[in-house]
Amino acid sequence: MKQLGYILLLNMVLLGCQRPETPILPFDRGSIITNTVGMGNTYQTHVFFNLDSNKIIKTVSKSDWDIAFDCKTDQHIIVLNNGRGVYAAATGKTNFTEVTDTVGMKFLWGQPNLNLDSLAFGKWWLNPSEIFIVNLGTDEIGLPLGFIKCMPELQTDKSLKLVWCKLNETTTQSFIIAKDKNLNFNYYSILKNKAADIEPNKDTWDLWFTQYVKLVYSSDFKISQNYQVMGVLINHDRIKVAHDFITPYLEITNSKLPNYTFLNQRDGIGHEWKSYDFNTNSYIVISKFNYLLSINNGFYYKIHFLDFYNELGVKGYPKFEFQKL
Repeated sequence: MKQLGYILLLNMVLLGCQRPETPILPFDRGSIITNTVGMGNTYQTHVFFNLDSNKIIKTVSKSDWDIAFDCKTDQHIIVLNNGRGVYAAATGKTNFTEVTDTVGMKFLWGQPNLNLDSLAFGKWWLNPSEIFIVNLGTDEIGLPLGFIKCMPELQTDKSLKLVWCKLNETTTQSFIIAKDKNLNFNYYSILKNKAADIEPNKDTWDLWFTQYVKLVYSSDFKISQNYQVMGVLINHDRIKVAHDFITPYLEITNSKLPNYTFLNQRDGIGHEWKSYDFNTNSYIVISKFNYLLSINNGFYYKIHFLDFYNELGVKGYPKFEFQKL
């Protein structure tokens, strides 16, 4: 018993001498990095970018797709290529022969935040067999590509089947967009009638420099109106965003991170970091608009924008600074 008592006493002394665990605080993980992505004067090129590697992961043409389908198992969101001017209207009809024109149709663009109430196709799976009219937008030189009518059908494996034909026809064809667990969305070109290779693996990219439609309040015209804008969408599967439009960029450090509220908002960066000056007919970048990114791997970044023009004065070349915190 005496030996056991010594052992217990020794254990108590050793435990009492151990230091409490100390959390590892965040620290600055490198210098500020500056980069530019080229989209072109008409924003024809859309760019997927990775912050960790400071590299463009993939570039695609905005003409390469028409429709995309959410790859999450429990979601069935349909989005349209607003960057090329694609939008849709629900007809309330289920017979292709009854849909022959666009008279009286209420066309919707959809919004980048993916709120179902603001999407052109909305909760389409709740109204099986409803026909939609889709305006396919314009080609690279601005010529209209016409209309189709289509009927989305949710398959037993949760894939999307789209039955469609031209607005003035009744002979239909169809295609299927399957869910891919490696992607946020899977894409399809109705014009080319084939799958479109648009989005890279969702684990490989952070920012998408692209074009979309956003409902914006215009202080010049005192109205809210849908505008086709160039902006930055985040990889909402792995990133959350916070804003700081007050603190100077250089003064934003990891010590301020607990003060921010990070939201899973797909257009959390969006297009507001620039504004259009009607007096000079040019874009002005608002560099004091700072964005904080929380990555699901535990790291944080700060980013802001410096310019929207290249050395030749051509728009569509967003220049930005970012740093890991």
